[in-house]
Amino acid sequence: MNAILRGGIAACAAMLAGCTTISTTTMSDAVATQLRDQPIAIVTLPPSTFAVMLTHGVGLGPLGIPEMIAEGRRVLADDHIADPADAIAGVLGDALAGQRGAVVLEPHATSQAADPAAIVAAAPPAARYVLAVGTVSWGVGNLPMPRSNYFVSYVARARLIDARTKAVVAEAGCMQPPDGSEFNGAYAELAADNGRLIKTELAARVDRCIHFLQRDLLGTGA
Repeated sequence: MNAILRGGIAACAAMLAGCTTISTTTMSDAVATQLRDQPIAIVTLPPSTFAVMLTHGVGLGPLGIPEMIAEGRRVLADDHIADPADAIAGVLGDALAGQRGAVVLEPHATSQAADPAAIVAAAPPAARYVLAVGTVSWGVGNLPMPRSNYFVSYVARARLIDARTKAVVAEAGCMQPPDGSEFNGAYAELAADNGRLIKTELAARVDRCIHFLQRDLLGTGA
């Protein structure tokens, strides 16, 4: 993949990423030790808007945003694509249980607000810690060169919160730089067969996201 193509992917990914600022604070050894036998709740947050950066919509500038959002909603509904945040949280929770001895509470909860106090309030009262995961950016980007090429983007944010103090004790995201494995081609090809390639590409991005979160949030994984 040449430098222009890489730059195009990075620029479009940044456009899809929205305004959420993600810090990286890997879980300390002290916190990891304290997790043993402690109840941890999993809370997911509402996903960001899934948008498709259609060539026509991009050409219209801000006036094209409704068109891109509408196509994104159609893709999610017609192709039965679900927000991956809960599945990601489940994998991270399993890692906390298996590697740190934590006790993951069921069922998972949801919070409409992203601030730690609201997230803790949404968790079961028995929780000592809360693992909060949210999709902060996902969609289909449009490469500047050539304008007819598209790719799938996904970014999540995960935080481990002390339920007593409401302090964030670990945080990470998975903004993924292009590595040459991404599909880039015509939107008709990407969206064909009930969005088969969109689902495949999204699953690949989610797998990479889990890898980054295990490494940067939990301090585990390769």
